[in-house]
Amino acid sequence: MEIISLVCILIALAAMMYFGYRGTPIILVAPLCGIFVCLTSGLDLAMGMGTTYLNGLGNWVGSYFFTLFTGAIFGCVMTDSGAARSIGLKLSSLATKFKGHEKIAAIWCIPILSFVLSYGGISVFVAFFTVIAIAKELFEKMDIPWRLYGVGSLGVSALALTMAPGSPSVNNNIASNYLSTTAMAAPGLSLLAMLIAILLGHLYFSWELRNVRRDDEHFLPTGTQIAQVDLLSEAGASDNFKEMNIFLALAPSILLIILLNLVGLPVYIASFVAILAAYILFWNRLHAKVATAQRGAVQAITSACTVALVVGFGSVVASTSGYQVILDALAMIPDSLGYFQVIIAVNLAAGVTGSSSGGLSIALDSLSDRFLNVLNLNPEAVHRIACISSGGLDSLPCNGTVLNELAMAKLPPRVGYRPMFVLTVITPILTSCLIGLVATFIGGL
Repeated sequence: MEIISLVCILIALAAMMYFGYRGTPIILVAPLCGIFVCLTSGLDLAMGMGTTYLNGLGNWVGSYFFTLFTGAIFGCVMTDSGAARSIGLKLSSLATKFKGHEKIAAIWCIPILSFVLSYGGISVFVAFFTVIAIAKELFEKMDIPWRLYGVGSLGVSALALTMAPGSPSVNNNIASNYLSTTAMAAPGLSLLAMLIAILLGHLYFSWELRNVRRDDEHFLPTGTQIAQVDLLSEAGASDNFKEMNIFLALAPSILLIILLNLVGLPVYIASFVAILAAYILFWNRLHAKVATAQRGAVQAITSACTVALVVGFGSVVASTSGYQVILDALAMIPDSLGYFQVIIAVNLAAGVTGSSSGGLSIALDSLSDRFLNVLNLNPEAVHRIACISSGGLDSLPCNGTVLNELAMAKLPPRVGYRPMFVLTVITPILTSCLIGLVATFIGGL
């Protein structure tokens, strides 16, 4: 029965990836896959969906809704005020200063912008509205194929979400709750991971540009649909937009990081204070003050429901005998390679749920006691390695955020997914393995 359950879990996961890749909303697919897993794993359907699924969903929302809520509102305030666009324009203007290397500099501007916005507290569900608008202007000007838009995922989904020390990301918050650590956990490992990811990213960007030159690619035709959309208006920018001072634009984000890491406030309280500061600083630039906050609240609810529905599916999977087979297999990994148990467990959970935060929650809920009290692993190293690992298999084509962003960028998954796969699946997995080796022989840094 255990093997049948495991096979059916894999079938459900494959179905989520297939239908997600075809554009079916994951909020519809996840509950149906949960029902399939219950029926094929011998679980009572009423108990599996009515209790296990809903408990997983509700617990996740109860724990992390305010983090998403304040992050989304903060992102909308930064976008509507023009602060986010000002940051983007300042960064993208640097590309023209690298004579002879303008295209790779332009490409690097997108992950840098994504990182600055996300590390500054703007939710991933909000940041891409501004990033797409800036990337469209930059790629069209530099005649870079629009299919490479996904390079920005290195900055937000890899560096800011999982690797950067002190990031206000949901993943950092989840790991802190389970491991009694802080957002600054293992800063040495964090910085080393970022360096590795940046080097891997640069190699990939260089490879893509060689292909572009060889095949004589241009912004069109993959940019045909996006060229017809006025993204700057959708990102909250008006025709009479005036760029603000970069230090003023960054001030609320800097305040958020200080309150989170130096003062030690919970991320949602730090974000709330940053929202108030942004409203005060940008009051005259916000033309629809209540509507801005309302839009952020609606985006937070939508994002929370999307993630929570997938987490519910993961909770059902975690209660099956097939999932126990996976846990038993982890125990076969030598204790001397304990950090690789973290890498494998979190990647599998993130892959099964199609969510980095959901997979991280499920893996640490099931195994944090084993990691800390049986294997005696360094909690700060576990925090950082688990966070990095959560950004690996989560980004398979069943990830709702990936599909939503590609849809906003007017790129079919078969055209625009490759950069995201390389930068948010392959790169985090390789990075977490290298960091796991360092932690095994040196310990948490």
